Amino acid sequence: MEELTWTRIALALAIMVAASVSDWRSRTASDGHWYIMGAGGSLLFGVQLLDEGASWTFLVCLVLITLVFADLLRDRRGMFEEGVNVAPLLLYALTFLAFGYLSLEHFGEGRYWTMISIPLLIVFFFVMYQLNVIKGGADAKALIALSLVFPIYPELAGLPVMELNDPAALTMLPFPVLVLFNGAILTLLVPVGMLLLNIARRDIRFPLMLFGTRMTIEDAKKKHVWPMERVADGKVRTALLSRQDDEIDWDALQAAGVDRPWVTPKVPFLVPLTLAVPFSLLMGNPLLYLMGA
Repeated sequence: MEELTWTRIALALAIMVAASVSDWRSRTASDGHWYIMGAGGSLLFGVQLLDEGASWTFLVCLVLITLVFADLLRDRRGMFEEGVNVAPLLLYALTFLAFGYLSLEHFGEGRYWTMISIPLLIVFFFVMYQLNVIKGGADAKALIALSLVFPIYPELAGLPVMELNDPAALTMLPFPVLVLFNGAILTLLVPVGMLLLNIARRDIRFPLMLFGTRMTIEDAKKKHVWPMERVADGKVRTALLSRQDDEIDWDALQAAGVDRPWVTPKVPFLVPLTLAVPFSLLMGNPLLYLMGA
């Protein structure tokens, strides 16, 4: 059903672009984006299951895992905090039992693996976030929501451009994981863009020109940037690896005679993640392509 595939793509891009714009401007992306995206993805998958005449068990599991997704987004007390929080405990127990029954009745079916991939991906991204591999909460929520939007790999005629020798190898990696992988690749291209921009502006200073640009202190105060130059012991020193918890003292730089310090933009990872959705659709898996798979 190519129409459903295009609808999934439109849903994911519309929500992720809106969330990226919000994250870029204010460094926040409301959970409303992910509620809409996850619920929309579940609805589309439900339509697909009904069209295929799937067993009621699949629909029950889909409803329950969607409720689990919604529960992960909301701020509530823990299941065993200040007594027993019955509602979420019951939800997770029912979800576990439903997927257990699904495994007993439909294990090995193609549709079964599609359904079981949703909770597995949710757990995977949740663990990645807890381990600080995925840094931002919005990034993790976006990837979890993508797991509901794309429970199956979105196959389109003529795509991807990087065609593999074994087309089946492309679908071995779940699409949300591929988006994460390609988002990381796109992040690595930022230095190339910075290099070209600084050459055009004739701001040449290696290696700072790979990681940021020069900007007046007045402009820097208004934008989401970190300085790559700092005043320490009365001297201006270079600091390529700025940290979020570092105190920014623009006045000290100005007092030291630095009117246009080198700064690096605070680019939310949600931006390359969003770009990675169309990139993944168009290009597929660059690593597998280079490996000759």
